[in-house]
Formats: sequence, C-alpha cells, structure tokens
Amino acid sequence: MIVYYTKYNIIESFDMQSLLSLVFECVNGMRNAPESFKNKSWNGEDSQEWKVDRNIMTFQIDADNGVIAFRVAIVDTNDELWTTDIVLNDTIHEIQLRLAREKRIVSAEHNPSFNLPFVFKKLIRDGVGGEDLDLPVCEKPIYIDEENLNIIADIIKKEKTYSLPIIYVSCPFSGAAYEVDVEELAKDMAGSAHILVEKSSDESKKLKELTDGKNPYNGAIDIFYSDYSFRYIRRNEITPNQFRYKITHAVYSRMAMRNIDDKSSLSEIKLRNQIKKLDQNSAKTKKLALEIETLKEKRKEDSDLIEAVSEDLSAHEKRINELENENYNLKSTIANMKKAFENKDGKAKTTLLLEYTEKDYYIDEVKRIVYKSLENLIANYGEEEKQRRDFHILNDIITNNNFEKDGDTIKQSILRIIRKGKLRNTDINELKALGFELQNGAHDKYVFHNDDRYIITVSNSPSDHRDGENLAHEAVNLLFGRT
Repeated sequence: MIVYYTKYNIIESFDMQSLLSLVFECVNGMRNAPESFKNKSWNGEDSQEWKVDRNIMTFQIDADNGVIAFRVAIVDTNDELWTTDIVLNDTIHEIQLRLAREKRIVSAEHNPSFNLPFVFKKLIRDGVGGEDLDLPVCEKPIYIDEENLNIIADIIKKEKTYSLPIIYVSCPFSGAAYEVDVEELAKDMAGSAHILVEKSSDESKKLKELTDGKNPYNGAIDIFYSDYSFRYIRRNEITPNQFRYKITHAVYSRMAMRNIDDKSSLSEIKLRNQIKKLDQNSAKTKKLALEIETLKEKRKEDSDLIEAVSEDLSAHEKRINELENENYNLKSTIANMKKAFENKDGKAKTTLLLEYTEKDYYIDEVKRIVYKSLENLIANYGEEEKQRRDFHILNDIITNNNFEKDGDTIKQSILRIIRKGKLRNTDINELKALGFELQNGAHDKYVFHNDDRYIITVSNSPSDHRDGENLAHEAVNLLFGRT
C-alpha cells in the first residue's frame, strides 16, 4: 500500500551520481538495514542488487532516457516491509519519491504511524529542490502581501496550477496567531506542498475583490490541487497541532493515490535493460514483448481502479468538509443563543440573532444596512419620542455595535465614477473591482454581483455632467437605499 508520494523539480546540478551517493549514505543510518547494504558505492554499472531475506536494495539506470530508479525495502521490528522508491529523471530535472508499506488489508486511508524517510527530508534540507513555476520547492512558508497577491489570486481563479498542491493559510481578523504553526507546517509538507501564508487580514479584503469572494479568510485554510480545492476551519475543540495534522493528513492521503510514472518505474527500466541485451529477432524477445503487453493491460486496469477509488474518496472528503463546516456554523449559532438566554435578565451585553437569506455582497453589508436604517430612523425622533422605550433600545443597539466600512467606501466610489458620465476603461475596471459585471450593448449595463435585480444602465454616447450626476445617485439609491 502506498502511504506517501510526491514529485517535484530539482536543481540541474543534482544528477545520478549525486543521487546514488546520497541514498547509499542514508542507508548506512537506516535502522534494521542489513550490514551487507552498507558502505556501498556506484561502480558504473547500469544495475545492481543486494538481497537479504525480504530486504532488498537495488537500482536500475536507463541511460538512453536519463532515468535512474532506486529502491530499498527494509523489514521493521513489527515484521512489516517498508519500501522506499526514488526516481530521478536527469533529462527534465525531476524527482519522484514514494513510500509503501506491506499491509494485509487494502485501504486508501493515510497511515498516521509512518515517518518520512530521512533521505526525503535531506533532499530538501540540502537545497536540491528546484522551481515549481514561480514557487521554490523548500521547507519555508511563502508570505503573501500586496506585492505578490496575484500568485494566490490566480490559483483561486484557476488561472494557474502548480505541480505540487498549494496550502493557503489565511490571517485571522482578530490579529491573533494563525490557526496552525505555519513554520512547522512548512517543514511537515516540504517537497509535498507549497505553504502560502496571508501576511495580514488586509490581504483578505483585497483578495476578496480579486476573486469575487472565493478566497479563504479569518483563519480558514484552503488546499488547492490541480483541479479542485478543499476548505478547512479549525474547531475550538481541537488544538492547533491537531489541526496541523488534519491538514498534512489530507494532503498525504490525496497524494498517496498517485504513483511513480510507468515509464520511470524500476520494473519498466529493468525490462528495457533486459530487452537491450537480447537479440531483437529471437523467440525470447517476442515472448517478452507479449509479456510486456500483458503487464501494460494489467497496469491499465489497476490505474482505472485507482482513479475510481480517488473519485469516490474525493466525493466523501467534500461531503465531510461540508458537514464539518455546517457543524461549525451550527455550534456558533447555539453558542450565541445560549449566551443571549443567559444574559436575558442581566445587564451584560446580549446578542440579537436575526435570520435572513440575502447574501452579503461585501463585508458586513446586511449589518451595515440594519445599523444605518436604525440610525436614520431615530435621527428624526422628537424630544418627546426620545423618552420612549423604543428609542432607548434602538439607540443602545447603535451604540453597542459597529460594522466594517467597506459599504461606505463602495458607495463613495460609485458616486465618484458614474457621475463622470462617459466612462473610460479605467473607470470600467474600477467598477468591476467593486463587484460589477459588464454587459455590452446599445447601452452598457453593469450588474452588481451578477444579481439581475441591481442593473445600472450607462449610455455609450457622451453625456453632460448633470446626467452623470443623476445616474450616480440612482445607482447609489438602488444599492444602498436610505443608508
């Protein structure tokens, strides 16, 4: 059973000789490794093999394609066979690492008891990792700020994908520490995933505009694979370390569904080397060719099975995430309700829960509208009305609450842009950044957050300042009413 797999680019100076020197050195320090496996060196041969009972150490070199496959399989004290495979493609400067365990029951679950082989960690610590597009393969987190915000924005919008998974850790709004130790997480996932860390919650707001609100925020963590992503939120009952294990477990489990490329595997290289030594016209060669075709058909069946298991696992994992997030939100609601009941007869602040189905199109939109509406309402109260109970309650709510100012900023920006009348490309881009979608026609239409209830029509012909001023106020009234 495969319990770990990864593949990444390496520096050009790390070649076959470098790999063999490293692995032979690391085998010397392996527990339970037979003595005959130690103090070995490469003698220039295309293949070598050492075997003691179930323990084996071997490598095969495909000189024509610049590929070397190394394997060491060691029986541990529990009589379980652990197999470490390393494949280096010297032509494209790529390395593949796999760890497998002999297990009686077939399972797609990640094995929590395994430790990464020292040689896997040493590759990264020695600086062998190369570049994955514009991200280095290393054991350090990459902090995201305004200058490199486009990296994660492109990932969220699926405009760019990387060879390794991306783990994005958002910053809590409270300014508290991240939900996991990002430095330790980066060490855990070195060579398995890139760790991108939001430097401050200011990036959350900017990222929301760039990604139409699809970004993780307030401490949530997103894991991006090549074609899908998952979101994780730490529940109060689990520790940061337990949450870190949950994240690493998710990546290891997903990556364990992959395998070393067929053409680079130890068995394939061994077959190619054997064929080169045979007379191509011999009956033995023809028989071997038939056996190869049989093996390829069996491998295809195995690949189809792995793909089916992977899709099933993905569906279950998504459902688990949905249920956990629903559970998290439900617990938060119950906690607020409990607090409200406990404080009902006291003087402590009480939480008022209101249900609604409209979406927030910017941070605290619904809260802002309720707040502003109450503020406008009591502003018109006379002196006698200010002595009544309803004024005291509404004024108390206003005094003890606040909201994010995104709505006020958007309102002023809309007024500033649309009152110009004829809009330039820079104005159109600003409107898009505020959440508008452009529908071209005889008259350009701007739809707020793709909601057909909120459409602003702008003329394509030049307009005087008064027309632009009127249209700007109509747009603000449509989106913000009396607030």
